[in-house]
Amino acid sequence: MVSEDQQCAGWLEVFYNGTWGSVCRSPMDEVTVSVICRQLGCGDSGSLNTSVALREGSRPRWVDGIRCQNTDTSLWQCPSDPWNCSSCSPMEEAYISCAVVLDSLRLHGLQDARLPYPSQTPGAKSNSYPSRQ
Repeated sequence: MVSEDQQCAGWLEVFYNGTWGSVCRSPMDEVTVSVICRQLGCGDSGSLNTSVALREGSRPRWVDGIRCQNTDTSLWQCPSDPWNCSSCSPMEEAYISCAVVLDSLRLHGLQDARLPYPSQTPGAKSNSYPSRQ
């Protein structure tokens, strides 16, 4: 997540095809947000914030339609719409606030605490992440 002023809150981004890009929030729910917060080490729950100002700049919107289940432990296990085929607008980019703030985690700057695309994800569902091209 990328945020200028909060440690466990920010715009959710993933690294895919050599580029960081946004994750869209539709139809993201509590379960999905909880999986993301746990994966980042930011507690067991959180919320989507839909009232933050739009981000400036251009970036790809890599994925939409993420639907995690209670048994998922990583964003990469969650089913989603096809990657790089997102129809979401900048207004639909996911801004997440996790419930627990940890002093040892920093989310400032482009290289900190974002979710890189895994090189291998054992046991991931077949529709949970794109094929590498």
